Amino acid sequence: MAQSLIFHYREANTFLNRTNPFIKLLALMSLCTTLVATNLYGTLMILFIVIILMIITKLPILKYGNELIFFIIISVFIAITSYFSEKTKISIINSVLKFDTAILMSFLLADSSDPSDIARSLANVINHIPFINGWKLASQIELTLMFIPLIFDVSQSIQEARKARLESTLRNPIKFVINFCIRLLENLLYKIDEIAYALDARGFNPELERDTIKYNSKDFIFIFIVILLIGISLYVK
Repeated sequence: MAQSLIFHYREANTFLNRTNPFIKLLALMSLCTTLVATNLYGTLMILFIVIILMIITKLPILKYGNELIFFIIISVFIAITSYFSEKTKISIINSVLKFDTAILMSFLLADSSDPSDIARSLANVINHIPFINGWKLASQIELTLMFIPLIFDVSQSIQEARKARLESTLRNPIKFVINFCIRLLENLLYKIDEIAYALDARGFNPELERDTIKYNSKDFIFIFIVILLIGISLYVK
């Protein structure tokens, strides 16, 4: 099966890769919450820092290709709905940029964080919550994060198979979308069965404790940068 690049972890020796995944996840949620309250200047400030991080980590976004079409369509939909509800150019641009910034941040998180590392860092925090099995919940989150890139992998495989058969999407676009969704669902269910059998064969135990990821100085530097960015983006007018 063809493998996509989007939402896949890339092993690299960058500042973002060496930062604790829980800190990155917390930063993502904090910045997304901040985006709700920012004006256009605040959104541009966050987007500017995100683009810098993309350049530093060499995020291969230009290689994502057709995988970005889904997010482009949603951006267009947001622009249209914003036009009818707010009818100001600044509000429309701000709404679209907020969505695009949140998506780019999620790309950075997925690109620099292995799902297993995310689970290990989350379990260390969740275990302190009473009546909750931290490792079991973290393992469920890990499997969910593994499932997201699988959707794009299967989608790309179906598209490549259709291109090889020279199937046209313009003759009957509605039929194409329906058939594509059916094929996507069938292939996903098949892949999920394969993963389930593989986990059973390895004796996977979601409650099994693993080595946790410790915090380091880079985490505190990253926290300081995020707090500073949130403060500036909320302050600018």
